[in-house]
Amino acid sequence: MLAPQFITKLDQRLAKLLEDCSVINAAVVTTADGHMCAMRQGNQHYPLERLATMGSTLMSLGDTITAELKMGTCDNIISENKQGIVAFMHINNNLVLVTLTVQKNSLGMLLSYSRRCAEEMAQFV
Repeated sequence: MLAPQFITKLDQRLAKLLEDCSVINAAVVTTADGHMCAMRQGNQHYPLERLATMGSTLMSLGDTITAELKMGTCDNIISENKQGIVAFMHINNNLVLVTLTVQKNSLGMLLSYSRRCAEEMAQFV
């Protein structure tokens, strides 16, 4: 489990992410074993606890697939659907960032801001 000061920093960084990128509706940081560390969401409410568990599982599956295919590490997984996009990406070996948008034409912004956020988080955890 992460120390409380790291959880506070993660929460603050998620707040900044949602403030800086208006297309992101929610963001979650989860451990590799599915425990939520921090979450932020806008006006809409999503089942983020379940998303944390599924996000860690999906990243593990992506890692297994790319390892089996000898394609290196899995950088991110993107789930595009009729009502938006969900992106999953590693912060480090132990943490996963999950972000979502309901704007289907915002994949580039979602990935760009999420990647920058994950990189910053990796520096302090």
